[in-house]
Amino acid sequence: MKQWFFFLCIAFFINRVPVPAAAGRPEREPLIYPALVDRFYQQNGGALFWFAANGEAPLLRNQLLVLMDSAAYYGLIAEKYHLPVLEKEREGGETDSLLQMENDRYFTDAAIAVFKDIFQGYKLKPWVGFDAVAEKYTAADEDKILLCLQNVKSAAELSLTAELLEPADSAYRYLKKELARQLSKNRKDTVQRLRVSMNYYRWIHHFRFDQLIVVNQPAARLYYYEKGKLLLNMKTVLGKPSTPTPRFAAWCDQAILYPYWYVPRSITFNEYLPIIKNNPSWLDAKNMQVIDGSGRVVNHHRLDWSSFHAGYFPYTIRQSTGCDNALGVIKFNITTPYGVYLHDTNNKTAFFSASRYFSHGCIRLEDPIELGNHLLSHQLDTAFLQSCFREQKPVYQKLAAPVPVFVVYMPAQADSKGRIIYYRDIYRLLK
Repeated sequence: MKQWFFFLCIAFFINRVPVPAAAGRPEREPLIYPALVDRFYQQNGGALFWFAANGEAPLLRNQLLVLMDSAAYYGLIAEKYHLPVLEKEREGGETDSLLQMENDRYFTDAAIAVFKDIFQGYKLKPWVGFDAVAEKYTAADEDKILLCLQNVKSAAELSLTAELLEPADSAYRYLKKELARQLSKNRKDTVQRLRVSMNYYRWIHHFRFDQLIVVNQPAARLYYYEKGKLLLNMKTVLGKPSTPTPRFAAWCDQAILYPYWYVPRSITFNEYLPIIKNNPSWLDAKNMQVIDGSGRVVNHHRLDWSSFHAGYFPYTIRQSTGCDNALGVIKFNITTPYGVYLHDTNNKTAFFSASRYFSHGCIRLEDPIELGNHLLSHQLDTAFLQSCFREQKPVYQKLAAPVPVFVVYMPAQADSKGRIIYYRDIYRLLK
């Protein structure tokens, strides 16, 4: 009972405020994961772990410092993990039980933090602006990290656990090997590219999804995986630097065959409205319709286009279905706040360009029908799509289960032969 009361008091003290200076010690920052540290000691009966009265404890502390010393080779930043505190208290010798528990909790917090970052990836900038995927798996990820640390009984097991938390595939190993080479040459710009890419890679692949779509913006390519195996690698067209494709993690839940394209308001006002005011027949030539607030098609030749402007246009413009539709004949629905989708295109020549950044933000696919075949378990009616019917009503096909889509910014990648490819910083995010 006394041990638990002592534990709860010190937990409240450390978790919520910076630990003040005492006896010449510098002020310490709060714990990174106080709730997880609390859970660790609850599961451990409130006992000391790093400063336990046994011969293995000093070796465990030293091995954690060794892991911190090699943090840069994981693409991590050692200073993030209470490094000054760990180095100062490495030798132990503290006799005050309150301070001893405080030091133990700092070591535990550092171990949890570095294990999490090795497993999930450290969220360096640039990351993503919207994430609908990770939250669902947070509890399971945290349980795994705590279990891993609880099972560590020796310095050797600590080192092995860190290694096992990394991705085991060759693409990641090639990136890690290249990072070590670039660190030895002190090439800071290249190191930054590798660090960002490695952390994205760990984050994306630690979920171990059966199906997975990754769009890498600097490469302007889409990668589709099943059970960890890369099955598709295709070109994409992404947003112009002035209208960049957002970075996000979301779910694709359905394919829409012969989709309508509802023209975004920004495009309507900035690009189309001046053209239509001069020539309403332009809408006919582009197979476009004007839709009122009730979803009905109105006769655009009877509208007073001179009265419309950016502050007043009570309609929506949409393009009817067919092969001349800007979305092509298939669109993959993704739920994000950005209104961005994966889709076919009526402009196939764009894929011949070496630099494929022409869109307003959406993601055009080189071979959307092939992707659709994989997502729909090869039940896609290819002949129906290739017939290019005009005025065909959209057909909605729900995926058997939502598939995660990661749109990320990995400026370095490894090919199947281990060669590292560096991409241009197209959106100028690496500053």
